[in-house]
Amino acid sequence: MLLFIFGTSSAMSGSLPMLPAGDRASLSAVGVVRSAGQNGSTLCSGTLVARDLVITSAHCIKQNAGLLHNVEFIAGVNGARFVANSGSVEVLEHPVWRNTSGIGKYRYDVAIIHLSRPIAQGKVQPIRLFSSGKELPERGALVGYRGPKAVALHGRLDCTFSSLSNRGLFASDCPASGGNSGGAVLTRGDNGWELAGIIVASRRLTATAVVIELDDWLRTQVSDALLREAKWGADLK
Repeated sequence: MLLFIFGTSSAMSGSLPMLPAGDRASLSAVGVVRSAGQNGSTLCSGTLVARDLVITSAHCIKQNAGLLHNVEFIAGVNGARFVANSGSVEVLEHPVWRNTSGIGKYRYDVAIIHLSRPIAQGKVQPIRLFSSGKELPERGALVGYRGPKAVALHGRLDCTFSSLSNRGLFASDCPASGGNSGGAVLTRGDNGWELAGIIVASRRLTATAVVIELDDWLRTQVSDALLREAKWGADLK
């Protein structure tokens, strides 16, 4: 059985450890997703993939019958400090997610957050997507924040992944706990870390992570965001 892992969930045994300072600095594009406002609480993790676009889990921003549209993304959280932040102008869930059930509720558990203020170039380097057409690698990293008080990036860089019965859904031997949902599944590419998937749940008996790979809908959203970014040119430099 699988279990969604919100930021308000109690941490499970075997949680991801805090990453060393150097790794936290290089992965500042993986940030906190929380409800906006002075007293906003941490909901989940999210990854900056373009200067105005963040990927997270759909269940993280679900509120009653609709979506929680007023959210904030905070990159590079380290105690009371952070590298950059922005509110949201639009939140979109995967078009299949709301009307599916069973295991499909996990397979399509992804949402994108359009930021109201693009993250300035030089502040945070967005993470590139893992090449389309390639299967999720057998080994990689899991990184995310632990809620409800996200103080630093946690993760492991030595996780393994194995396919579950449904295409696009994978099990990991690394743990997942409250706040990790929406966190990044990373693999090393020629130019550094690449986003290969998203943490969406944990397995109830083992508390290990369940992750999904990136599908065509998500890749199209990111491609469109990068095209917008290219049109900005030097305006935000």
